[in-house]
Amino acid sequence: MGSSSRKRPVQRMNSARRQLEIVNAAFDCIAVSGHLSLSTTELAYKVGISQPAIFRHFRSKQQLHRAILEEANLRVIDELKLLISRSEMWSDPANLIQDVVAQMGGSFERSPGVWLTLICQRSIAAEAEMPADEHDGRSHKCAISQLTYTLERLFTAAKDKGQVDDHLDPHDVSNIILSILFGMGQIWLNSERNFDLQHRLDIALKGVLAGYHFLPDQPSGAIPISAIA
Repeated sequence: MGSSSRKRPVQRMNSARRQLEIVNAAFDCIAVSGHLSLSTTELAYKVGISQPAIFRHFRSKQQLHRAILEEANLRVIDELKLLISRSEMWSDPANLIQDVVAQMGGSFERSPGVWLTLICQRSIAAEAEMPADEHDGRSHKCAISQLTYTLERLFTAAKDKGQVDDHLDPHDVSNIILSILFGMGQIWLNSERNFDLQHRLDIALKGVLAGYHFLPDQPSGAIPISAIA
């Protein structure tokens, strides 16, 4: 009896390790397919187990999807927290915004499956007409909302310091930056990664941070617009 009880923690640890292997394999599949519709047969082959074995670790495909979403969110949140945890960096919020976007762009390059999972999560929430952070009832674990909130705070701080154009709205800008990150990342993947994602993101971000205004002799809805350096 004592011997059996001693083995249980090891079994649980092995199960947790196997669950993580399955989730990592799922990220690889998502990076290739671009969506969350996973083939459990392909997943099992990647991990080196039988298809029924997947459901010994996850009771259903829905539970597997939840595990994938949660792991994707936690990984990006951990990277974000590590970057912004150094308080001295907040003395230059405009530069920290660039650091955040560069870090997230690098994360997209290293783990595209993780980011595509977040993009899918955002799309699912949009289809359900609810914020991405409310879709699964775990708002504190939503990387999209955490990233949006961080960028908003940073942009507000940059405005207070006079580092960016005063007419730009922090909430709008944070959503624009996220859309650029998601959109540019998907273009990078669709083009078989044949351009420098970090460089493209840097150029786009500088344009956003520069701000814009309509030429004085044109109505508010007219084009072109001119950048404020």
